[in-house]
Amino acid sequence: MSSLSELSAQQREDIRQACGFACVRCGVTIYRYLRLPDGNGATLLCPTCHGLVEEGRLTPMQVQGFHTNPVVRQRHFARDRLPFSPDLPALILGGSRLLKDTPIPLTLEGEPILIFAPPRRSNGATRISVRLGDADGEPVQVVEGNEWMPSDGSWHFLLRGDRYSMMAARGDGLAILRIVARNRIAVEHLRTTIRGRRLEVTPDWLEIDGKRHVGRIGSGMLVGLEC
Repeated sequence: MSSLSELSAQQREDIRQACGFACVRCGVTIYRYLRLPDGNGATLLCPTCHGLVEEGRLTPMQVQGFHTNPVVRQRHFARDRLPFSPDLPALILGGSRLLKDTPIPLTLEGEPILIFAPPRRSNGATRISVRLGDADGEPVQVVEGNEWMPSDGSWHFLLRGDRYSMMAARGDGLAILRIVARNRIAVEHLRTTIRGRRLEVTPDWLEIDGKRHVGRIGSGMLVGLEC
C-alpha cells in the first residue's frame, strides 16, 4: 500500500465522505490518503495509524476491514471528544476572551499560523490548518485542511487524550490543540520561529520576540492578530 498525493479535489471529497472525514481506524480528524490494498480506491489514516502500516504492524487486510466499516460510523464512537462540528469553532488562546468567528487567530511575518474553518458538509470535521517554521525558520505547511502534509519524518503527530500534538523532529516547532468540545478548541501550547521572529502561545498569554502579551487577539474578524 502506498500514500497518494496526486488526487483531484473531487476524488479527495469522495474519499473523505466515504471514510467519515477521519481516520477509519481511530477517528482522528488529521489524516493522510492511502491506497487500498486491492488498488481500487483509497482510504484515510491518521499519521499514527499510517506509521503502523509502514512498520508492518497493520496489515493490508486490516486496513481494508477498517475502510469497509469506519470507526466514526460505529454506534459506540464518541464524536464529542473530537472536532466534529458544523460551525466555526470558538478558540481559547493568548489570554483573550473566547474568540468567536475568527478563522485566522494569528499570523507571523505574513504567514497564517493557524486556520480554522467549518466543514464543507454538516457531518464533517472542523478543518484545521497549521503552518510552523522548520529548523531553519522557513515556514512549512504541517496540516492543510486536516490533511497531514509531511511525508519524510520531519514532523510527528500524536493524539494524547483530547490533544492533537504536532512536533518538529528538528527545531522547536510545536503545536498542541486541545479539543475542549467539538466546537471549542484551546491552543494549549504553540511555539515556532519564522524568519527570525519567535512566537509562543498558551491559553493564558502569547509571547512575541520575548515580550509577553495578554488579550491582544481580536475576536470576530478574519485575522485576530498580525505579528
